[in-house]
Amino acid sequence: MEHKNLKTNVFSLETVFNDSAELPLDVDFTLPDYYQDVSKILKCRAVPRIASKSISGSNVSVEGTVTVTVIYCSEDNCLNSYEYCYPFSKNFDIGANADGTVVNVKTKCEYINCRAVTSRKIDIHGAVGVYVTVERRKLTEIVSDVDCGDIELLCGNMPATVPMGCAEKYVTVEEEIELGSGQPDIRCLIRYDAQASITESKILAGKSVVKGEMNIKLLYSPENSAAQVVRYTAPFSQLIEIDGMTDNCNCESKVYIAQLEIKPRVSASGECRSFMLNAKLLITSECFCNDDVAAVLDAYSRKFEADISKKDVCFNKICEKINETFNCKKNLEFSDGELSSVSDMWCDVKTENVRFDEEGIIINGVVTAFIIALDNDGAPSFYEKAVDFKYTHPINSENQNFKCSPDISVLTSNYTLTGPGSMELRVDLNISAAVYECNNIPLIVDIKLKDEPIKKGNRGAMTAYFASAGENIWDIARRYCADLQELKQINDISENELSEDLMILVPNN
Repeated sequence: MEHKNLKTNVFSLETVFNDSAELPLDVDFTLPDYYQDVSKILKCRAVPRIASKSISGSNVSVEGTVTVTVIYCSEDNCLNSYEYCYPFSKNFDIGANADGTVVNVKTKCEYINCRAVTSRKIDIHGAVGVYVTVERRKLTEIVSDVDCGDIELLCGNMPATVPMGCAEKYVTVEEEIELGSGQPDIRCLIRYDAQASITESKILAGKSVVKGEMNIKLLYSPENSAAQVVRYTAPFSQLIEIDGMTDNCNCESKVYIAQLEIKPRVSASGECRSFMLNAKLLITSECFCNDDVAAVLDAYSRKFEADISKKDVCFNKICEKINETFNCKKNLEFSDGELSSVSDMWCDVKTENVRFDEEGIIINGVVTAFIIALDNDGAPSFYEKAVDFKYTHPINSENQNFKCSPDISVLTSNYTLTGPGSMELRVDLNISAAVYECNNIPLIVDIKLKDEPIKKGNRGAMTAYFASAGENIWDIARRYCADLQELKQINDISENELSEDLMILVPNN
């Protein structure tokens, strides 16, 4: 039977590769001569960062560094630290050509163990996890109409967020962090941390405008004085271009710290009253356009047998964008003695699980507080305290199939000593996430009519059908290969779904 399928293209994102690798971290080093001897190791930290990623054929290459910081005290109870940078690289074979894909890489320290072999030599064993996801913009050709009067079509509009593309840009931050008035000179840098977050992401004149800030906190040890804390905020902004992006699109932007180095700076006069900050940020923007997709959901021929091919197409639509501050507060108890003072406290955050229910999105996670404290004798001690948190956000959608990969970072962390052996912890978390509705819909990709006519038997001009409330008129017409509009007209039906039990006359044309 001669007919012509009219087709259109729909786009979606498909994951072509999702894997991880654990890289061992085994290193030992001897302290330089100008460092004090190790009396007691308080904390060993390993912070992995992705410096670069590249694609060649089916190979994805990832390169980065692990910054290992050993915080220790010497025989005179002075705080000290030593920093060691450990480079790593890893190749992933995704099994297909990776051209035109978007590669997302995340890292985390799986575990770290540290011990002092001697007062000058330190041995470290650990592992770093590298997590790689590769996505591609997938094109599916679907039937949008058929040039044939004998074919009935069930058409509909699918709400979708069409992926337009992804772009990345590196931003370099180089600044001098000066000590405040009254702060003593720097003897050595003990520890530093930075958290980068997006404060604003919008589309202006067809470009993604991304603004954010990097919050830096560092601890240093002066000569003959207690450890000092310095806080600094470095703002950043960037314009990112993505082909096809318009002001009607949405952008999901994220920022990662690819490189971070902070060193004390000695002036020409020999004073050490500032730090040099060198950082490289990776900003990513994914562009999506909200656009209803016209599609043929079902079809049948009134006269000929038909082969109808369908393919599942996943339409994702951004239904909620979250960028807010969540406060986490907890009273901490220390059972092993009175805390005289706290030299430093910092926090890390980890997402345990993300789920959805009638409340909306629910994120459960853990904030871990790391505390360097002094006892009544001035001797340093180290503590780790874990605090569970639960974040909820309502979702304005009746859809029950969602997905979300939130980014959670620590904006600020503060404390108040409330008594002997007790502390009130206050942590501000930045919750950034895009929540997607996921609709997996079988769409028609091809219709073929056979030469054999449909066998309707020896039926009269009409068939009486006793329908129940809730039945769909399309399903009834399809069952009898009837003319849908004629069926509605004969029975004076305008609705698509019956609201009551009804006898229907089905034309046998």
